[in-house]
Amino acid sequence: MHSRLKYSPARAIFFISIGTGFMAAADICMKYLAGSHSLPSILWLRNLMILTVIITILRRSGQWSNAWSTISPIQFLRGTCMGVAPLLFYYALTTMPVAETTAIFLLIPVIVAMLAVPVLKESADPRRLVAAALGFTGTLIIVRPGTDAFTPVALVALGAAIIAATYQLLTRLLAGRQSALASLFYPWVIGTVLCSPFAFLQWTPPVSPFEWFMVVLTATLALSGNFCLVSAYEHGDAGLIAPFVYLQLVWAIALAWLFLGDFPDTWSITGMATIVCAGLILVRRSGLARRA
Repeated sequence: MHSRLKYSPARAIFFISIGTGFMAAADICMKYLAGSHSLPSILWLRNLMILTVIITILRRSGQWSNAWSTISPIQFLRGTCMGVAPLLFYYALTTMPVAETTAIFLLIPVIVAMLAVPVLKESADPRRLVAAALGFTGTLIIVRPGTDAFTPVALVALGAAIIAATYQLLTRLLAGRQSALASLFYPWVIGTVLCSPFAFLQWTPPVSPFEWFMVVLTATLALSGNFCLVSAYEHGDAGLIAPFVYLQLVWAIALAWLFLGDFPDTWSITGMATIVCAGLILVRRSGLARRA
């Protein structure tokens, strides 16, 4: 019998499909809000709302003491990554189109696979090398250095992907030491604290009811996206779920076109497809049937 009592490929695919949609929609909301407010202010408010929800759930579920008792240098470093990566990503998002920024950020699985070689002592098999080469090629196609299409902000998006990949790698090192929800506590605390000085130096809070609604919607979408991601892994294996993570790119293209009028050109679509291929190379075969 499969080790997951809730094992259900259909549910796993459902949760990852709508979860990636929630995350793409949260990015669209952030891009809208950043047009008239300082990015750190909106991020700080979003983080504070999400942190409040996490603390409430931890207290009511009896996991509060466990969340507090596991502080370590690795947790602090994870929290630092959690604070810096969104700042860089959303800064890039305010300048670059949504789809292109999302595509560069989705290099994370490839970066994790390469960093795992020196950090976790995993083998540098050919798949990793091919995936890294394709991911790098896809990024170059999107960024197009040396042409009028190039913007240095693309390097900021790449930096965000590298830092987010570091966060995931550190999470692997801490896997199994506490519940998934408790493991989110310190990163969100530290991420919120790191964002605070930038937020108050450029404090431009929402004013109208609609702007407050957009901030709450952004936090709700981000939290819902993460919840769906966790739920997907509760119902299916990583090998099954991994390919569907790239649905976020599909959602990003569709929502950006629908709400912002942005649609990537042929070069960008080619680069995106190359990056998706790079990630899929790393996916191990996973059947839809229940495993023994």
